[in-house]
Amino acid sequence: MKTIIFLGSHKSFSGLRLGAALGTFLTVAGEEALLAGAKKDLPGYLELPVLPLTVTATVKTITASLKKSGAQRVISLAHLPACEASAALNIPFTYIEPENLKEDKPFKNKKSLLGKAVRVFVLGTGDKPLDKKRYPAQAVRVVNPAIWVEHYNYNKPACFKKENNLIASGPLTKNGGFDVLLQSWARLAPAHTTWHLTIVGDGTQKAALKKFIAKHNLEASTEIIPASADLYSLLRNADIYVFPSRVPEGLNELLDAMASKLPVVATDVEGIADLVANGISGLLVNAGEEEPLTIALDELMVNWGKRVGMALEASKHKERFSFEEFAKTVLA
Repeated sequence: MKTIIFLGSHKSFSGLRLGAALGTFLTVAGEEALLAGAKKDLPGYLELPVLPLTVTATVKTITASLKKSGAQRVISLAHLPACEASAALNIPFTYIEPENLKEDKPFKNKKSLLGKAVRVFVLGTGDKPLDKKRYPAQAVRVVNPAIWVEHYNYNKPACFKKENNLIASGPLTKNGGFDVLLQSWARLAPAHTTWHLTIVGDGTQKAALKKFIAKHNLEASTEIIPASADLYSLLRNADIYVFPSRVPEGLNELLDAMASKLPVVATDVEGIADLVANGISGLLVNAGEEEPLTIALDELMVNWGKRVGMALEASKHKERFSFEEFAKTVLA
């Protein structure tokens, strides 16, 4: 069977990592797989055949490409035009997206279109019913297995400015909680001069956060880098992952961090207690409160042994979220 995997690309989600893993899984199983997406989203290091498209490729163009390719199945990772093209050609398609994905451009009749899919998978960790206004009846929630990145050791390459590294990622919005994180960091940084904080993300609060960094003379110990950065390489070389969010958003990145053998300091938003065992694989603190976050970070920063112990416990989550099981479910 020939499967075309379309990689959607949005400000808050890229299908590349998951699509490449699914394509590799199919190839190993002896099937033919092709990755399709905007040329800018198809890096040269991919070891799979690709179908490059322009960023503005129309449904008509995608339909013609699908027809020419001889596709027998389509996997769409948040790529709705591919769903339209598949439906027009009566090619069975499966759709996958993070829960409550905010498309860069509104898409009309999305629920109706997804109703034509063979399967619809929503990447999330919540236990509430899926939004019936957004998703069709056949949609089911699954945990994003991610592509686990191992934290090989505690010897850091020269890509970090300091010896020890905190990392946090997510949308730079009010709900992201990065304002509270920086307030805590302003208290901690002067006493922990060998530590460095990297924030990965974009959003409406970015300018305000940078202003705070400058005002409190944190430029030497703090940086904000775009969400397009290679988060998984950063995780591999970090020491602590911080999840400061006021809402249950970005839980898949939290799982990536834990699978990378990182102890975490996380806010106790909905769903977190199912992922982080407080005092065992990480520390949980009240969302939106500076003092508890400061104390928890300081506790891990000064205690290497506790970090290592929690890191080992955190990595056990890898066994709970098997990519192979995910792939078998999606590709069945």
